[in-house]
Amino acid sequence: MTPWPVARARSGYEALLGLCLCGLVVASIQSYGQIWPVSVLPSLGSDFAQPINQIAWWIIETLFTPVFAILLAVLMGVWLAGLDAVAPPAGGQQWGRLSWLLLAGLVHAYVFWFADLLAVYAIAGLIAAAGARLRLVTQIGLGGGLVVMTVLVLAGGAALGGLMGDTVTPATALGFPPERVAELTATYRAGFLARLPANMGFALMQQLILIVFLGGGIIGAMLLGMAAWRSGFLDPEWRPQAYGLSGMVALGIGLPLSGWASLTGLSTGFAPSALFATSLAGMTGALCLVYGFSALVLLACQTGVARPVTEALARLGRVWLSGYLFASIFLVFLFSGLPELNLFGLVPRWGLLLMALGVNAGLLAAAWFWVPRYRLGPAEWVWLVLVTRRRQSLRRDAG
Repeated sequence: MTPWPVARARSGYEALLGLCLCGLVVASIQSYGQIWPVSVLPSLGSDFAQPINQIAWWIIETLFTPVFAILLAVLMGVWLAGLDAVAPPAGGQQWGRLSWLLLAGLVHAYVFWFADLLAVYAIAGLIAAAGARLRLVTQIGLGGGLVVMTVLVLAGGAALGGLMGDTVTPATALGFPPERVAELTATYRAGFLARLPANMGFALMQQLILIVFLGGGIIGAMLLGMAAWRSGFLDPEWRPQAYGLSGMVALGIGLPLSGWASLTGLSTGFAPSALFATSLAGMTGALCLVYGFSALVLLACQTGVARPVTEALARLGRVWLSGYLFASIFLVFLFSGLPELNLFGLVPRWGLLLMALGVNAGLLAAAWFWVPRYRLGPAEWVWLVLVTRRRQSLRRDAG
């Protein structure tokens, strides 16, 4: 979410944005290397019986999914509040910025990767932007209410699913028997063009799910991000003790809840009867982890602890959009680019986890060398040119 309009709270925001990108890569890596049903419901995969793959899934599900998708919505709210706080031409222009982001997200989703977040978040941002000047208490109340309502809707849906009984298999519930899974895997193995129709279908389904069932929660998270901006949560004036204590309490609640939800899903074979409890605990734990991770990163930025790490994350945060799109397109072509010469369906989950960590290392290294030389990332530069309709310098030493 750049260009950032003002210097206030910039370093902490950018470090969080860099962390968010790294977390999203790990959280989404399964959806690049496996078809959507297998990435969502791992028991449909033939390799999931191996303990090492179950451990890899548990790590991803506990620490990353959906933690960093929520954090992205919160940070987008911070960005919208920051833009609204300054006068044009640096401020304002939210409609133009978000409209171009929506277009980029639609192309990304339907051509490259079905699970894109940009398009739906841009739509939510167009709605949430109207709340940038609400009173702080209204932003907290409305945003928190929307988030809680969304959690309850998801838990209620899971409870209805539990009424089917444990005799219903996951393959039957989703409508993806082993033959259909094998057919779709072969389609993706056939290369980029062959998988386009399937990817478009999954993209439409994904966006409908996000808008209909999660749209209120996404807008609510953005409003809470605006409240975080208004309250000074990202400002250097916050006491380190407040960050440390509240962050540790949040992690102390979130980690056990999220870990238990993932472990229960594994131990019950993702039985429908356990969906209500695991869904409610998992979402509550994820919300706590969002706050806990954010507080500890801001604490590290304020105190200078692990400065090389926070600086690397901040540099990546400055080119977040470029990193997001590059990582996605790279992984799409790695897993389903050339016909029969790709890795789709061939890499076990533990291998996918290691690959995600490798991609993150590459992104951090690239940002470390790019940011001192260039004002913006390539995608951010194009975005700014389209919004302002003026030529922009890219290199830092440009006249």
